[in-house]
Amino acid sequence: MNKKIILFLFTALAVLPGCKKNAAVDVKEWTQFQDQFFKVSFNYPKDWVVVTESKKVTISSSAEAAEKFFDHDSRKPDGIQIVIASVRSDSLQDYTKYIEEFKNSKTAEGFTVKEIEDATIEGLGAKKVAYSGAYDENTKIHAIYVATLKDSTIYYVQYSAFNNMLEPNKFVFDSLMASLSLPKKIIIEKGIDPAIPIAQTERYSDNNLQLEHPANFGASDVAKKGDVISAVRFMGTNKDSRNDCTIDIDVRPAKKLSLEKVVDQNSKFFKASSKGNTTIGGEKAIYLDYSLVKNVDSRVYFIVKNDKIFRIFLNYYSPMKKDFLPAFEKVIASIRFK
Repeated sequence: MNKKIILFLFTALAVLPGCKKNAAVDVKEWTQFQDQFFKVSFNYPKDWVVVTESKKVTISSSAEAAEKFFDHDSRKPDGIQIVIASVRSDSLQDYTKYIEEFKNSKTAEGFTVKEIEDATIEGLGAKKVAYSGAYDENTKIHAIYVATLKDSTIYYVQYSAFNNMLEPNKFVFDSLMASLSLPKKIIIEKGIDPAIPIAQTERYSDNNLQLEHPANFGASDVAKKGDVISAVRFMGTNKDSRNDCTIDIDVRPAKKLSLEKVVDQNSKFFKASSKGNTTIGGEKAIYLDYSLVKNVDSRVYFIVKNDKIFRIFLNYYSPMKKDFLPAFEKVIASIRFK
């Protein structure tokens, strides 16, 4: 066969619809999702769109993709979406029934549904269902649905993609599943004040640090002011928790300042009763003890690393110092900087 004809055929095949060789998204950076109320955590591409509800989080590869998953408009660009959610269950039998009903509902909707398979989520036995279908000639969807049971709650992960995007981007789904941490049941012994930090811990991680905190304390973002890079607060999540017992961490540019210079510049904002030196995460730290509110004692730690200033504030109700300060100091001891 003439070489020119062969080349023409090869080029034509390469541009035919459905013959796109690489539909993989470009993931430049990963980040960790955390929520103080849903309490699931997992890694996902940092620039993806996240929508959080009470017991559900949806991550889409773009805002346009999120719209397409809602209205199935073929004019909008293809994309990927992952949903992590939970529903209440009362028994293992309900869990099995739930999986079967999901499969049957997709079949009834006209999807091509494969048989239920065994899988795992966070090391727990799970069930997986794959299905696919077409909304129109140019809009086909392929999905994988995996669900498990933990502490009388069904958790599921649904990975969906349009047209030829499922397999090339399965690495995102696999990475999320490998990093997925489901909520742990918080156990507070009878007679114990639920506002007091418990020994059971959960991990928090962001772009600057990671730490372990009491499971009955949740992390929430704090509004950033001025040149603050990030700010987070850890506070009790129980309705009887104390609002005056918190850990606050903010990060600012150091602008080449030394730790000693940073402390000198900040000292004027605190009427320190004492000053000390320590190490946090292997880094030199200076702390100030002070009190700005009656019956509330406070401490602030300063650390400079990677040309960033880390300020860590401890606040606790002074009559309950023995209940809060040791637990908060354990949080400080667990900090590792990135």
